[in-house]
Amino acid sequence: MTAAVPEVTIADTVRWLHEEGLVRLAGVAEQASGIIAAYTVEVATGTVVAHPVAGSGGGSDVITVAADDLPHPVGTARRLVIVGVTTAEALLVVDLAATLAISINADFPEQAARSWVLQLMLNTEVTVTTNCSDVAIGSSPRLRQSFIPGGGALIVNVDDSRPPVTAITLNAATEGPDHLELEVDGTGEMYLGSRFWALSHVMRIEDEAWAALAERLDADDAESAGPPVGSVTDYSIRSHSSHRRSEANR
Repeated sequence: MTAAVPEVTIADTVRWLHEEGLVRLAGVAEQASGIIAAYTVEVATGTVVAHPVAGSGGGSDVITVAADDLPHPVGTARRLVIVGVTTAEALLVVDLAATLAISINADFPEQAARSWVLQLMLNTEVTVTTNCSDVAIGSSPRLRQSFIPGGGALIVNVDDSRPPVTAITLNAATEGPDHLELEVDGTGEMYLGSRFWALSHVMRIEDEAWAALAERLDADDAESAGPPVGSVTDYSIRSHSSHRRSEANR
């Protein structure tokens, strides 16, 4: 009798992405003729769909590939971040290198920004500078809180030594083509130019979990390369599970 194949979960997919999947997706961008704005990874099938930036060369048609056929994991994840889970049960991954300016609009945009920043810190090539005290954590030179000239907006700048820098604005005064709309219940909408995804769950880190992570990083060593993978993956899993339970209890 053939043993049943265990069902792949969202938690499994998030863990795979942080362990090697994001690096393999970055390899897709290196081989593509145009600029890839985002990827969706279907949880049930492992199908990966790459979404090019319209007008970036090579056409705007999506590229579909099985996860097993992705390039081997070589290099880093660049500026890729997992934004959330789509209503079609796929993980949405956005390449922040494909945009100069992107905004997170919400009652508490810092929560989503924390998730992005913590994921970016897994790549030792990335340096983040922010003027938002609710996003800065620890005392690592790669995640600095600093004054940023401008109109008083809360900004997170992402740099991996491959210009230009990506500027993430929290509740931008002017809505640009690239933005995440985060609702209080954890759902959201991601807009990248003419592309759009409805999200049943947006990855975010709330105050209590953020304080616990800060304590953990201070205890480990503020000069370390970045947070351990587990601190990102475990929170993402726990956050999604908590959201599911709250939905079930309504």
